[in-house]
Amino acid sequence: MTYSQNQLLRALHLLGLLCGLTVLSGQQLERLEIDFQESDRSLLFPLAGGLNSPQFSAVDLDNDGRMDLHVFDRVGNKQLTFLNNGSTIEFPYTYAPAYIQSFPDITNWMLLRDYNGDGIMDIFAYGDQVFDAVMVFTGYYEAGQIHFRRFTFNAPKNVIYTSLPGGNKTQLYVSMIDYPAVDDVDCDGDLDILTFNLVGGYVEFYKNQSVENGFGRDSLIYRLEDNCWGGFYESGVSNEVELAAQPGDCVNNLIAGGLEVRHTGSTLLTFDVDGDMNKELLLGDISFDQINLLHNGGDCNTAWMNDQDPDFPGYDLSAEVPVFPAAFYLDVDQDGLRDLLVAPNADLGGVDKEVVWWYKNVGTDDQVEFQFQQKDFLVEHMLDFGTGARPVFVDYNADGLQDLLVGNFSLYEPFGLKNARLFLYENTGTQEQAVYTLVDDDYLHLNQFSQSAYAFTPTFGDLDADGDLDAVIGEQFGRLFYAENTAGPGQPWTFSTPVYDYMGIQIGQASVPQIIDLDRDGLLDLVVGERNGNINYFRNKGSVTEASFSSDPDEMVLGGVDARVPGYTTGYSSPRFFEEAGRYLMLMGTEVGRLELYDNIDGNLNGDFTLLAETYGALKEGIRTHFDLADIDNDGLLEMVVGNFSGGIRFYQTDFPFVVAVRNEDLPSWELEIYPNPTAGLLRVKCPGTGQKQLKVFSSQGQCLYNTAVNGLEIEVDSEDWSAGVYWIQVLSDEGRGTGKVIKY
Repeated sequence: MTYSQNQLLRALHLLGLLCGLTVLSGQQLERLEIDFQESDRSLLFPLAGGLNSPQFSAVDLDNDGRMDLHVFDRVGNKQLTFLNNGSTIEFPYTYAPAYIQSFPDITNWMLLRDYNGDGIMDIFAYGDQVFDAVMVFTGYYEAGQIHFRRFTFNAPKNVIYTSLPGGNKTQLYVSMIDYPAVDDVDCDGDLDILTFNLVGGYVEFYKNQSVENGFGRDSLIYRLEDNCWGGFYESGVSNEVELAAQPGDCVNNLIAGGLEVRHTGSTLLTFDVDGDMNKELLLGDISFDQINLLHNGGDCNTAWMNDQDPDFPGYDLSAEVPVFPAAFYLDVDQDGLRDLLVAPNADLGGVDKEVVWWYKNVGTDDQVEFQFQQKDFLVEHMLDFGTGARPVFVDYNADGLQDLLVGNFSLYEPFGLKNARLFLYENTGTQEQAVYTLVDDDYLHLNQFSQSAYAFTPTFGDLDADGDLDAVIGEQFGRLFYAENTAGPGQPWTFSTPVYDYMGIQIGQASVPQIIDLDRDGLLDLVVGERNGNINYFRNKGSVTEASFSSDPDEMVLGGVDARVPGYTTGYSSPRFFEEAGRYLMLMGTEVGRLELYDNIDGNLNGDFTLLAETYGALKEGIRTHFDLADIDNDGLLEMVVGNFSGGIRFYQTDFPFVVAVRNEDLPSWELEIYPNPTAGLLRVKCPGTGQKQLKVFSSQGQCLYNTAVNGLEIEVDSEDWSAGVYWIQVLSDEGRGTGKVIKY
């Protein structure tokens, strides 16, 4: 066959596959809502989280005249949207993820502000260039829903520029780490920008001159008006700042004739505390857990910070948010008064559980008085596993329903300590409608290893052919735990104590294992993703009853796959192989959050896999995504659970059919006759073939629960000890293979 004929056949094969899989890069997967129970209560929006470093803005999402809520989490650059439901008794927001697609992709920070006075919120955000800058999007409504278009600046790059002496221009600098203030600080009716200068310490005031230049508020023209706004200096040595003695002065911090260079990392919020029209400043710093209120004793023309409360609010419970707090001023309880929210602003290492402190405004907008309410505003209604979520479907109690096990990177602990664990949710619903209830927050007691191993990522498979699923668990330093399941076929799981350093395997960092018979030789192999973005393949060189793996991978870059994207040195590959139409496909979670879909796997473990979709399902789930697949509603299709680095999970409907994996031999297919079906106890399986056969029983997730050698045309199977549910029976021999479904009641 010629090269061109080979290419044509390959193209036809791919076309057939693309037609069979309706959801690839362009179409977004259908989001599923699943009920979760914790502490005897049902969470309002369990699948909205988690949150690590959220930034809050008010916005009217649906043009109904009520201000809704937008949340941007800089950990993973993830956005959430909530509709104002009008309630002043129940929680006033309803999770509304459909609006997320209306927002542009943003990194590091964003604020929603109305720069042109049309009553529609616009976006100020960290720029998309290779340097620190500010980009802007203009809001508009279409079909009752907010949308945004990029604001075009007359400048070399499409970001805000300012003029320099001599006529040159430079970008308006805002660090990716900082959080600026965008507000009318000079009382002239348009939006100015406050940001720390390049070396830190002093706040620069960029005045919006669009109105003064006769262009109206629909233009954005900024000039550096004051390089020492408020007169103060933030040293970073203390949470207190150095204050100027009088209006117009600037604290002088010169060392050997030059500015003292300090670290980058500050957050700014301006608002009028006392009704005198000029703006006070709430300041957060990367070195401290408190926020500092700087009182403005000047006026609209000359800001002068003459007093401070470095443990604000000093008259109530002071905010203490590890690490690097940021403050936000908006009405979150629908009483017409703007409240205060305080949350961490760190990329990594900040508090990741009680992340949103809410202070209710019990004064007025002219005379603000904040009263502490709670530390977990919004997140109290979400699933939040701290930092990182690595979910896997299991049936731990052998009742035929798909339970959920979630490993995390860690919960926040001070001084860099770790608090990693496995969270077990039992499915207390039905075959058609899953309901998950937390039953164990330290499954397998892995938390005891947290100070030497964390970022737990579990997978399960029957590695000793005793009819139950054993556990292999990945962790941060690239090694594996092994825990033997001693329960036996069809019994609730019972594990021996996990053993570290399974088979001496060490793949680098952040091991993400999957147990699967990848070469279809009847032995379960190991594939392991890792921080570098490659996938390691370990072929099982043992037997059905005793798995054996080399400490070094048989393939270090399986399929030629690399999860890294340009600009990233890490990839955090999270592979999941599954059966589709008689062949393996692979989905892979990545550092940047996208799911990549691959084909051309069977018989090609030494070659390169074929990338079918670079962004399967068009998901936006933050960074370091990890996922699993199972049919949790008995519809014959696989559902997907996706975890993200902010500590939350989501559920999606895929169009992948539930299929039990088979061996690679080109054998005739048998039609199995299984009766009685449904069954309560003894059942019979009729199939062709006179020689020895291998009989396997699978859960509805595709996990092998029972594996034994049998003989004869009719096989008796005792299901008395099985829990109620749907099971798949597979018979394999040298003469053929067959698969059938049975219902146990």
